[in-house]
Amino acid sequence: MTTATSTQTDLFAWARELEQENKRIAEINAERVRNRGYLVFATHPSKGVDSAEYQQVYATEAHTPNQAIAKVRPLAEGRRLRAFLRTGKYREELADARWVG
Repeated sequence: MTTATSTQTDLFAWARELEQENKRIAEINAERVRNRGYLVFATHPSKGVDSAEYQQVYATEAHTPNQAIAKVRPLAEGRRLRAFLRTGKYREELADARWVG
């Protein structure tokens, strides 16, 4: 004979798991609040301005523009890099930007 308690959820264990998950989510959100979103434009000096290879756009999160550029630098070797807040005048570029984590 099976008892009803064998199929019931341990509410105390469930509450502990929920509390741990909420704490983890709060830590992630706190880190995201400290970071800002940046668009980093990587231009190639030897390519023509009308060339499709002239400019690449990257999106990332960082504390400062220099940190955003440092994240993109390994992907854009030999290119000039400039960072702008993603909510600024180039915000329409975000849709086509390549994400860098």
